[in-house]
Amino acid sequence: MDEMNKSKGSQPPPDPLLPLDESELGLDDLFLASARHDLAGIEQALASRDYSAVQQTTHRLKGAAMIFRMAAMVDATLHIEAVLNTGLAVDQAQLEAACAALRHQIELL
Repeated sequence: MDEMNKSKGSQPPPDPLLPLDESELGLDDLFLASARHDLAGIEQALASRDYSAVQQTTHRLKGAAMIFRMAAMVDATLHIEAVLNTGLAVDQAQLEAACAALRHQIELL
């Protein structure tokens, strides 16, 4: 037992900003990794004004956030969808602000 504790104690704590090995991931970690991946996709699509990709990825993220009962994140995704679904030309500034709000929610996790 002591050898086991020594080996764990000699390792530095993991860097919270580095991706985890899949064997170390719990459901919450998987959700966070997925949310960060989706956010990167949303931001890339936003930069290229690919609103269809923004919509699809936001919708997927909203579903995951609903499963994990992340109300503030669901609200942020709903805001993005609302900006995209006005029936008018997309207001890039409003969409960027909505995506920034989503980024903030993910950073809080």
